Amino acid sequence: MHFYPAIDIKNGQFIRLKKGQLDKLTIYGDDPVTQAKKFCEAGAKWIHIVDIDGAFKGISKNMDVILRIRKNVKSKIQVGGGIRQLKTIQKLLDHNIDRIVLGTVALTDPPFVKKVCEKFPGKIAIGLDTKNEFVATDGWAKESKINFENFLKLYENTKVSSIIFTDIEKDGLMEGANFAQLKKLLSLTKLNIIASGGVANLKDLKKLKGIKNKNLIGVISGKAIYEKKFSVKEAIKILEA
Repeated sequence: MHFYPAIDIKNGQFIRLKKGQLDKLTIYGDDPVTQAKKFCEAGAKWIHIVDIDGAFKGISKNMDVILRIRKNVKSKIQVGGGIRQLKTIQKLLDHNIDRIVLGTVALTDPPFVKKVCEKFPGKIAIGLDTKNEFVATDGWAKESKINFENFLKLYENTKVSSIIFTDIEKDGLMEGANFAQLKKLLSLTKLNIIASGGVANLKDLKKLKGIKNKNLIGVISGKAIYEKKFSVKEAIKILEA
């Protein structure tokens, strides 16, 4: 299981939101490249990057910063946020981004996403962002009428590399992950799952590590690192040992 420190970028700064709400925003710095270098130096094998402007506007707004991060770190990089077109996916992959996360388009255009997974096997992940077990889109601003079980069925037998599961009600609050829904998710699918949202402390990480399921391949955390609840090195020691 890998630990994915997160960098959420808005207007070139790295920030965190509470429950994905733009009016509940905390700015942690204005140099995402340096922050990514710190994560890499701490031993992160992967870094999770979200273009927040892109997620809300449907078009990548921080591509230059993301590509600068790619040039400056040896860690693998996973990128999401407003990626809804083949040309954007192609550009990111051409610049050696290791994995692309598709969110809104995975719900609005499954045939397109399935084709992209075929075209780039192992390179495409899907963001499963839920609010009260229903899938949310457009930077979590819109809640669909599709529950996560039906969403999973769309991609069960495809070449999706992994599902990134976030409970929006937990995200950015550091109140603990939604372990019940995560376990339910793992019981329903053979797809690889990366857990995100609500990780508060080392106890949460130990609890996630204790879920004995080979399909749980990673954990994403951002705010807890920036608030110094634990370090990247400590997280890696627990999850990757």
